[in-house]
Amino acid sequence: MRRVVSVAITAIMLCAVGWAQTSMSPAMQNAPARKSTLAEYAGSWIGMFQGHTWLTIRLTPSGDQLTGTLQRAQDVKFDNKGDVESVSADKWSGSFESVQLSGDGLLLTVKNPGTQATDRYIMRLTHNTVAEVQMAMFVPPPMPRPKPWKLMKVGPTAVTPVR
Repeated sequence: MRRVVSVAITAIMLCAVGWAQTSMSPAMQNAPARKSTLAEYAGSWIGMFQGHTWLTIRLTPSGDQLTGTLQRAQDVKFDNKGDVESVSADKWSGSFESVQLSGDGLLLTVKNPGTQATDRYIMRLTHNTVAEVQMAMFVPPPMPRPKPWKLMKVGPTAVTPVR
């Protein structure tokens, strides 16, 4: 009799656990990613490579928009997996022509003052103080698409203003 009761209790507990851990419904699986607000992106963000800052993004609230600047290494080389392989010490700086929410990220458009080429980047928050930024560009095969770069949010005094 004890054996039957313990088997019955075990079966009930397993059913309860199974019911509690059902997978997400199809509606939940297709739900859009949480969208960030512009205010969450405001601040100074840096990307490091081999212990040195090679990428800086400063975003400042201006009314209901963001303005800012980007400073990055002039030359960035990638390995065959899309990871940053090297960055030059020479940097270029530019002001954002536009900053706008796009899907689950922030679309940043800046013109390189040296080449006059327009560069676009997608920045996505992965945490309150961590983001990823990726170049929004077509990469012809067989070149690997560059992987997103990790950025850390830093205090306003940690970044020297772009001149």
